[in-house]
Amino acid sequence: MYGISVRSRSDFGNFMGKIRSMAGGQMGGYEKMVRRAREDAVAGMIAEAEAMGADAVIAFRFDGSSMGSGDKEDFIEVTAYGTAVKLAE
Repeated sequence: MYGISVRSRSDFGNFMGKIRSMAGGQMGGYEKMVRRAREDAVAGMIAEAEAMGADAVIAFRFDGSSMGSGDKEDFIEVTAYGTAVKLAE
């Protein structure tokens, strides 16, 4: 089972991020976006596991990529996936 989250920043946020990247350092706005995407992907995976009647998820992993058109990468995609298990009673 899996959960997916696709997120983007506003054009203004991307513009400010590009300016900040010229100086180097931490990119707080992008970190917040990635953190939220991970949380949403995990929530989706948990919801799918619960709907299947699973008690737990094992071998849990993340996968991520960026997407866009041309040389712009405007969106990030995060997938959380694992194996749903039912514990013996």
